[in-house]
Amino acid sequence: MNCYHLFYQFVPPKYRKEIKLLLLGARGSLDTATIEQIKSLVNETVDWEYLIETADLHKVHLLLYQSLKKACPESVPDDVLKKLENEYNTNSMRSLLITVKLVSILKLLEDNNIPAVPFKGPVLAQMVYGDFALRQFGDLDILVNKQDALKTIKIFEDYGFQLEINLNKKQLLAYAAKKSSIELISSKSGLTVDLHWEMSGSYTFYPLLLNSIENNLVHATIAGKKVLHPCREDLLVYLCLNGTRDCWQDVESLSSIAGLIQSNDGLDWMRVRHLAERMRCERILHLGLFLVCDLFDVKLSQDMMNLVEKDPALPELALTVYNNLFKENIESPVFREKPKFSGFHFKVRDRWSEKIRYGKHLLLGATAQEWAHFPVPAKLSFVHSILRPARLCMAFFSWLMIGRRNNRIKGLKD
Repeated sequence: MNCYHLFYQFVPPKYRKEIKLLLLGARGSLDTATIEQIKSLVNETVDWEYLIETADLHKVHLLLYQSLKKACPESVPDDVLKKLENEYNTNSMRSLLITVKLVSILKLLEDNNIPAVPFKGPVLAQMVYGDFALRQFGDLDILVNKQDALKTIKIFEDYGFQLEINLNKKQLLAYAAKKSSIELISSKSGLTVDLHWEMSGSYTFYPLLLNSIENNLVHATIAGKKVLHPCREDLLVYLCLNGTRDCWQDVESLSSIAGLIQSNDGLDWMRVRHLAERMRCERILHLGLFLVCDLFDVKLSQDMMNLVEKDPALPELALTVYNNLFKENIESPVFREKPKFSGFHFKVRDRWSEKIRYGKHLLLGATAQEWAHFPVPAKLSFVHSILRPARLCMAFFSWLMIGRRNNRIKGLKD
């Protein structure tokens, strides 16, 4: 499977060299062979403007800087290396401030006897790349027990944070019973905290709760402070879920998985398999592994490789991902909104029960938008599940009208 490199089908020949250099540079660690490949590519004619713009779009420009600096800094144009260095230094300062903020928040929750576990953000960057400045993150994700959610929210509000939606205590209780997370924003710094009481949201059959992963938590040191975080096996399954939910919209979401696997030879693949089976997300896991093998030549255990290669749906799903990653905006990369609805989300489920479950959630699972648009009393919160289909129909009709108007305008111009 590693020799297929299916993604090249969506890379125009004139940019093939730049994309190859981007993927080599997006590796968290470089072996001798990779360094030699980078040197060879850099010594050719490179469209540096396109490369940097695309690396920035895919959130791997900081990794690219590290790789170029390690492999062949003398062969990179000075202005290119300087630009990347400035972005690295800027992100380093910003990441340090956010990391220090995370440490103070965890200390605050600890002082209030609230178990809390950070994931993603600086913790993931430190685990995967050994340097939190090599990954961009604009918010913090913190997992608490469901029974501590309201108390935690109150502590955050006293600490200067505001809820993304205005809810009273009774409404918050109803919200917490049906949802898995809520967003809080600092009125002073603008820092956003995504407070979770379930990591996987409503995306899987079996929820990832703090009390279900607490026996496998491990320590990491960030900003001089030891913190607990999910083990690599739990994090691997979560990252595949999270990437699939976002339709794998950038290369960094895959680079972090590749780095997570390659940075730990002792990965417990049996635990990974059992967790995916329990959550009924085997194909989602297998797709994530297929993608990192194809893009980054990641080596899996033989048993896991056999499982991945047995699923005939994976190559077609991978091509869907690559179409989004490389073809759509390859000529002029621009920011892309996260897809909200996609047939991809149904195809990536290998059980009809899970397809139906996801469709039901999509249609009736009220989001924060319903709670914000329709602020009903807590005892009437069931109304949100009725109003959601109506709001989706209105959104679809609006999208349809905008599309027709744009087509008419285009026709007049032609």
